[in-house]
Order: sequence, then structure tokens, then C-alpha cells
Amino acid sequence: MAAIEVQNVHKTFRIPHEQHTTLTERVLSVFRPVTYERFEALRGVDLTVEAGTFVGIIGGNGSGKSTLLKIISGLLLPDAGTIRVDGSMSALLELGLGFSNELTVRENVELYAAVLGYPRREVRHRVDEAIAFADLERFRDAKLKNLSTGMRARLGFSTALQAEADIMLLDEILAVGDADFQVKCLNIFEDFRKRRKTVLMVSHDLGQVRRFCDEVVLLEGGRISLRGDPSSVIDQYLDSVNSARRGARFFKGARVGDGRRVRVLRGWLEDESGQEISRVRSGNPFVLVVHYEVFEDSEEPVLGFSVKAVDGTILYSVNTNWLSMRTEHVHAGQTIEMRVPLVAALPNGHYSVGVGVADRDLTVFHDTVDHVATFFVHGSACRNGVADLQGRISYRVLDGRAAAELTEPGQRRQKGEMR
Repeated sequence: MAAIEVQNVHKTFRIPHEQHTTLTERVLSVFRPVTYERFEALRGVDLTVEAGTFVGIIGGNGSGKSTLLKIISGLLLPDAGTIRVDGSMSALLELGLGFSNELTVRENVELYAAVLGYPRREVRHRVDEAIAFADLERFRDAKLKNLSTGMRARLGFSTALQAEADIMLLDEILAVGDADFQVKCLNIFEDFRKRRKTVLMVSHDLGQVRRFCDEVVLLEGGRISLRGDPSSVIDQYLDSVNSARRGARFFKGARVGDGRRVRVLRGWLEDESGQEISRVRSGNPFVLVVHYEVFEDSEEPVLGFSVKAVDGTILYSVNTNWLSMRTEHVHAGQTIEMRVPLVAALPNGHYSVGVGVADRDLTVFHDTVDHVATFFVHGSACRNGVADLQGRISYRVLDGRAAAELTEPGQRRQKGEMR
């Protein structure tokens, strides 16, 4: 049975070529016409989402993903086409939309709860749960304007979750909050899957899309260009992105190199069973896999990678040259696969992997990509620092005489076990 049916939906926006922000500009604008550009966000979209399925929508910026979710939720009206929704719906699109800065945290949740249709008998309980889930109990009586942007987003997400709707619409909400909060969010999504809740999710995090979704839709230029198995659709999407980039010498802000000989094709992370992942428990092993395309014969290219924190700090980097490794001579048309076993000896948080390839003497860089893969570390007891050294605290209590006798490390080991 279909939970969502979208039939031949069109949506066009008029974008003014100039905006008037001052009184003078507005007065002068009376004497000259304002020109507009038509932007077709959606062009005849047909989409059916079956009840109990987790469907992901991917695509580049401006492809119509968020517009489609807003039309399904009722925030926007289509220019043409029909939408049918079977069941109650909660849309986590613009988190905190409708919140008032002058009301307290609790008052805002109560107001939002009325809009979302919390069951009357459970309003008080669910309001408390929403505040607790957002880790804002200390701030329940504080005005919303005194909270940070991240705290407001967490509150909006937590409040929307308590609606217990049949259908959930999620738009880029996997980046909400800090590391601990995101672990809770991911657990919620796992629960959605187990309960077979209908979910339609927009996200640029392709690892999470692979993990949670039963089916993936690729939007390009306001049209659905591909739909099917997550791995198949995502792989074809990445191939098309990489194909569009080929031939360019410089990729602004993300990619640098001479564009010759060897180029990075794709990179991802795997667990020990070979499953692609974007989330790993602190202290657990995982594998970085990178494919390089060879366009011209190259003698002993140097392969390397780095791991960075969200602020750009390099936490670890190495290459085949530093490891005293020599690669072999490669030929045009071949593909190099680099596999690097690693251990997530890191505290909770988001990290990115950059990779590169250079000539044998490290004098010419053929290709470097800043963010070939991203991953999220969870489960660490560490709260500060850049590494989790897996320290485990042990102790014992000694009386004065025993403590005085333990003057040498060897004696300490012989006088009993630590707890």
C-alpha cells in the first residue's frame, strides 16, 4: 500500500535579478522594471513510497530535493500535479520553524506539540521526553533566544520526534547537534527501520543513505533520473560526478593536481566484513579503500592519505614513500586499489579522509582530494583531546605501611593486583 503518491508535480520559482534593500533603491525601482529568471525546481516528478519503507533522495545542490519534501509536507504548493498522503505525517525540514525567541524552552515545546498533534493525555510526558532527549533539562525555563543555534536545532528535532507520526520526512537532519546527540539520532533511525516506519529522507551523507535506506531516488535537474537499490544508484551517481570532473586541472577548494597520469576515482570505508560504513565505534578496526584511475603510464606513483578533524586539523597522514614502499609501474587503462587497515583510536566526532597521488619523487602531485570519505566515531569514553588511547583506570587502596614499602616499580607489581 502506498503511503505517499506524487504524480506529475511541477514547481517553478521566479528569481529577481536584483534586490532592493534601501528606501532609495525601492523608489528608483519604480522607474525601471525588475527582471526575473524562471527556475524550474521540479519538472513532472512521479514518486510512490510504499508504507513501511525507508527511501532516500540524493542529488546535487539545486536538483529539487528539499522542494519536493516541502511540497509533500504541504509547506509549498505545486504549480501542477497531485500529492496523496495516507497517514499522519511529521516533517523534520526546517527544525524549530514556528519557535518563538521570547518563549521558554518548555513553552516552545508545548506550543510545537499542539501543532504536531501530540496525544492530549501524553502531552506533559512527551514534552519532558523531548527536552531530555535534546539534553536541555537545565535550560527548560530559559528563553529560546539565549540558546545556541545547535541547541535550538536539537530541540526542534527532539520535539518533532515525539509526534509519533506514521510518515517521517527528514531533510539533512543527520548533521544536527554534537557527537553524543548524533549517536542518539542514529539509534532512533535504527528503531524506525525495525518498526517499519515510512521514512522519506534527503541527505548528502551517502554513507548513511546506504546504511538506512531500502531504496534510493536520484534527482537531477528537477527530474527523477534513477531509482532503485541504494548501492547501485549511489555508485552510478558517484560515477557521473567523477565523469563530469574528468578533464579539469583544478577543483576549487576540494581538489588540486596537474590532472595527468593518475587520478582519484572513489574512496570509501569498510568494516571487517567488507560492508561500506560511515560510522565506527572508537577502538574498532576499519579499512580505507581508494580506487585510482591510470590515464598515462606512471613509474612507481606515491599513494597517500590523511585523516582530519572537522576544524581541518590533520590527525594522521602517511604515504607509501614514508613507509619505504615502492609501488610498481602502472599503465594507462589500469585501476589501482589502495587498502589501508586502520583502528578508530579517536574520540566521538566527525572526521574526513583526504587522499592523493604523486610522482615517484614527490615533486608533482597528480591529484589530491580533500574529502574522499567522511566517518563518525562513537562509543568513546574520552571527552577531550584528539585521540582515544583506550585508557582503563585501575586502583587499589593501601594503608600507610604498605604504601611506604612500595618504593620500586617491581615491588608494586609483586604486592598484589590492582583493581
